[in-house]
Amino acid sequence: MKKQAFMFLFLIAATIFALPDIVERWLYSNYYAKRVMIEIGLKTRFRYEEVYKWGADKMVLVHEPIRVNWVRLGQSCYMGSDTTLRRSPMLILDLEDLAFKEILQGRNLTLRETDDGYEITLQDTGNYRILLTKEGFPKEIERNYMNTKSRLIYEEVRSLSLSKEDVLKNYSLVDTEIEFPKELVNVLNNFKFIIIREGASGLEIEGIYKNGQKVEIFIGSDLPDGAMKINVNGLEIAIVADKETLEEIKVILKK
Repeated sequence: MKKQAFMFLFLIAATIFALPDIVERWLYSNYYAKRVMIEIGLKTRFRYEEVYKWGADKMVLVHEPIRVNWVRLGQSCYMGSDTTLRRSPMLILDLEDLAFKEILQGRNLTLRETDDGYEITLQDTGNYRILLTKEGFPKEIERNYMNTKSRLIYEEVRSLSLSKEDVLKNYSLVDTEIEFPKELVNVLNNFKFIIIREGASGLEIEGIYKNGQKVEIFIGSDLPDGAMKINVNGLEIAIVADKETLEEIKVILKK
């Protein structure tokens, strides 16, 4: 997968190209926040969550509509629905991380100072609009991509003094990986690139299929309408892709 490349970029970005000071402050900031995620696309969905961020490391507690906790420490990611978090087989990214990824890959950005902070716009794999405070904390992140609008609205953000050890002391991080069904693994083996993210109602996997087409896989409840839906060992899965790619995936699932 691409987790090593992402973290490597994160650590050396400042030595490869110059980032605006406010972007670097945001990138390496430590903060605690309460935020709301709204997605408007195949289906309108939302989630309410808390986030602890220590530079590249992060913990997110999703409270609504379902409870999911995940943490990323260096190249290791863990997730679960309670205080026991198991290692994820893939990198977990939220909308903020996806924006970081675009910036660290050298995408052209436009920075504008506003009355109460800064506005950043990015155009590449999706159009981003990011609002930051004067201190470099996020206020709102918006992304328009593939007929889906995602908005991450920060209701409360403050500087974080608690260490990772303080926040994680009540959680158990288990190195036994979360296991995906064999049928799903067979499909994922045909992807060129994959990221996993916490979705509004479960796990979401986004990637580029071997034919170069984008594919999204949703696992959990409240699956989007208009997707190909399957049930694997009691696990509800929805797959969104173009018609030709879906036909190929159907063949793989039948093997």
